Amino acid sequence: MIDFSCKHDIWIDNGDGTFSRMDEPYFKSWKLADGVWRVLSSGDWSYLVEGDDEALAIDSGYGAGNIRAYMQTLTDKPVRRIANTHDHFDHTANNSYFEMVYMAEASVPLATRPFPSFAGIDFPRDYPVTVLQNGDIIPLKGRDLQAFLIPDHAVGSMAYLDRKGRILFSGDEFMGGRKHINGGLTSWLHSLERLEAVRSEFDVLYGGAFTVPGEVVDKMLKAVRIGIETGGEPMRGGPGGPGGPGGPKFGPRFTENGEKLYDRMMPHFEDMKHDGMRADPAAMRKVVFEDVEIIFDANKIND
Repeated sequence: MIDFSCKHDIWIDNGDGTFSRMDEPYFKSWKLADGVWRVLSSGDWSYLVEGDDEALAIDSGYGAGNIRAYMQTLTDKPVRRIANTHDHFDHTANNSYFEMVYMAEASVPLATRPFPSFAGIDFPRDYPVTVLQNGDIIPLKGRDLQAFLIPDHAVGSMAYLDRKGRILFSGDEFMGGRKHINGGLTSWLHSLERLEAVRSEFDVLYGGAFTVPGEVVDKMLKAVRIGIETGGEPMRGGPGGPGGPGGPKFGPRFTENGEKLYDRMMPHFEDMKHDGMRADPAAMRKVVFEDVEIIFDANKIND
């Protein structure tokens, strides 16, 4: 068991009017479809997908407690393996509870590296890893998942297509209909085209913090093509993202007794990047297509 006891004096706001100590295991789940569950511990959502003979986890959160053992209470099929959508700590912290971890090659050196607010806790990184390439199949009898490399939010981002459930598990690459593209437009276009090739086989995207309809992929693909063709429109008032010009500001929270307080699904204050935009704000452009907006760096259109 990963020992969170050094964080006992920190509270977590569960978002429903209740509060828990940071070292107190907390799990909540929702059944989304036949053989598919969403699980909340702390950090972003995790998922459990059930095949004929066993079940597969997708992402492991960064909360206290054994998430594998909790998932095992949801199904009578053994839960042994997990697939990571990307390397970020709120998706990979608890990988060591599982017997095998699937991830992209670029994620391997980065996964399960603690954010600053978790200093003092030992998170094992010696778990067995199977590296996935674009198009690889994760065998899950009766419900094989296919992996698609879609890096942007993270260098090794992967989406997993569940053809049986008509679901695409998309990690943090699709956060509603607004996308701040970190890399180049052309690179993101290639990722979207991989998904376009199987677009008829999924209806919904289940991500780390958002559920979005499959049509978002179609609209974003159109917006990206418009951006490449036209160069987009200049941004006004900043990108509106966390910590950026014009965006919301995050600060530390404390209880009435002065104890540190985190939100269960929001980034911890110490883990936020406060360097603002990594690009020249004057180079930022946007394209709006129907209810989808993309924001990108005009200097990196062809990257």
